[in-house]
Amino acid sequence: MSTKNAGSKGESLLIQKIREGDEHAYEIAFLKYYTLLCQYVWKYVRSEELSKEIVQEVFAEVWEGRTNLKVSGHLRGFLFEVARNKALDYIKHQKVVKQYLAEARQQKKENLYQSFYQEDGQSRDFYEAVKAAIDSLPPIGRRIFKLNRDEGLTYQEISEYLNISVKTVETHMRRSLKKLREQLAKYAPSILIAGILGTISLLVS
Repeated sequence: MSTKNAGSKGESLLIQKIREGDEHAYEIAFLKYYTLLCQYVWKYVRSEELSKEIVQEVFAEVWEGRTNLKVSGHLRGFLFEVARNKALDYIKHQKVVKQYLAEARQQKKENLYQSFYQEDGQSRDFYEAVKAAIDSLPPIGRRIFKLNRDEGLTYQEISEYLNISVKTVETHMRRSLKKLREQLAKYAPSILIAGILGTISLLVS
């Protein structure tokens, strides 16, 4: 018997044993293909942890549905096909999520825009003043402010993203907020300015 035929027979037997609920056969399949599948899925999702999660999900489904396991060819080909489908489903889901978030952000901007321009002239003046105040910030201060208020990044995340210390981030934010409060003081009490800027900066970003 050729090596290829022996391998095919061995896979067929492995599949049959798994269908019968043989945990040892299932463990053999897991040990044989787990690492290969993780490497394969990584090519799609580019995340080691996510690759592991997807492959573990593949094996979990194989075991849970073992009695109705339908494998027309080799177990290897079946596992790789299931893993590929799951990776592609994840990618499609992520695209949908990103599109939804982008649309939600745009809608929020439009709603804010409408709410300000449907109000009286004072509200519009305030909007223009906020935009001018943010634009007048030094480049690094403006960037840090928007990363924090628009993107929701923490000071630690901003420091890692810009490769600067957390202390530097704190200093720039403190200076930016002080300058903005001073420039917008005539429109609202100082204590309210910081909270207002977190919303209105979305509109003017």
